[in-house]
Amino acid sequence: MKSIETILVATDFSPTASRAEERAVLLAVQHNARLILQHCLPGQAMKRLHDRLLLRDTKTEAQLHDYFEGKLRQQAEELAGRWKIDVTPLLTVGQPHREITRIERENGADLVVLGAMGEHPAREFFLGSTAERVVREAATPVLVVRNEVREPYSRVLVALDLSVHGPTVAQLAYDIIPTARLSLVHAFEVPFEGKLHFAGVSEDEIHRYRQEERQRALSTLQALAADLKTQPDIRVEHGMPEAVIPVLLREAAAELVVAGKHGSSEIIDLLLGSMTKHLMRESGCDVLVVPPALESKA
Repeated sequence: MKSIETILVATDFSPTASRAEERAVLLAVQHNARLILQHCLPGQAMKRLHDRLLLRDTKTEAQLHDYFEGKLRQQAEELAGRWKIDVTPLLTVGQPHREITRIERENGADLVVLGAMGEHPAREFFLGSTAERVVREAATPVLVVRNEVREPYSRVLVALDLSVHGPTVAQLAYDIIPTARLSLVHAFEVPFEGKLHFAGVSEDEIHRYRQEERQRALSTLQALAADLKTQPDIRVEHGMPEAVIPVLLREAAAELVVAGKHGSSEIIDLLLGSMTKHLMRESGCDVLVVPPALESKA
């Protein structure tokens, strides 16, 4: 069982960042964890400001830094006082996704929490959000918060790609949200299924292959479930994950989906994992992404 002792939550003071803060606080209370509240001043913007003001007003840059430092400290004090938890404010300067992952590593964070979109959603749509970049680089699980926070998660769907994901994804979901009802789900296709039709393989034979593949996946999920200290629901459905998982999410009325990311490719989309990236952008719910570094320890 993984102990959650330190949670890093990144804020840019946007509405989605506020939701991330609220979710991080609930988890910190639940686990009696330390909370690090981080805000990053974009390094390029600060450099442009410095270059423009260098010959005119050297105080402005320091004033801006002091303003955000004070705002962050006040927010940390309010959270600590209201929820009776340990909150450490931390202001950094640089590329937000690199600063978040640096602070995560230096402080041994067990979980990173941040909003799905920041204060520039249109730009992030085309260039990729800070959340996606953090997920690619982080060595620890990343919780991407999209929705308003009303209460602790009660229904969690764990989407498993059995070709790359071991038991850690399911176990970590339980460790972080032990009070929620878990659903373990897997979407499968028969290898080369589309080509089997063209090769003249009968529909009955293809159906038999599907049933065998379904049973293998079901047996694997049942074995994973047996190791958990809860009784999860189990679903195995035929089809592409990008089509199947959203349907299962709606049926389960899940507030959170948990998925792993791939770690064997240098191509960005494959590194993140097509299903995981699709869930982050299209699922409509919060997403917890488990890195391959943890998978290898399972």
